[in-house]
Amino acid sequence: MSTPLRTLETKVIEDWIDYNGHLNEAYYLVIFSKATDATQDYLGMTFDSIKSTGFTLFTIETHLCYLQEIGLGKDVHVDTQILQHDSKRLRLFHRMYNAQEELLATAEKLFLSYNLQQERVTNFDEEFASNLQRLAAQHSELAQPAAAGQGIALKKK
Repeated sequence: MSTPLRTLETKVIEDWIDYNGHLNEAYYLVIFSKATDATQDYLGMTFDSIKSTGFTLFTIETHLCYLQEIGLGKDVHVDTQILQHDSKRLRLFHRMYNAQEELLATAEKLFLSYNLQQERVTNFDEEFASNLQRLAAQHSELAQPAAAGQGIALKKK
């Protein structure tokens, strides 16, 4: 059975704490951004490869859900699941947990493959596309997250 990819383990630091004594909403996105960077690295799109080839990912949409608060010094980790991809786009889903494995937040993200040298959207490079295909095949066995594909709306009671 396949599992999501563990992409980040970190401790909540003082600079990330808001006036309520909890992780500030912006730093949830920082943590998810670091998890995205780790996903890219895992798939072969490292900082060095971006510098040499120009191939990178541009975030074009993010949907964050804040489910539980977390405080200073607490350990969190992020698991990442590939939801969809084609030759130029990648949609993934991050889940943030505390040390007790309680779900704290989720982030669904959509990316475009971009070549910085050509200054345009392009197909993923060969290595990244191959690695992505392999991980996506493994993740195709996983259930789609209930929160995936959801927008923001007021629900009638």
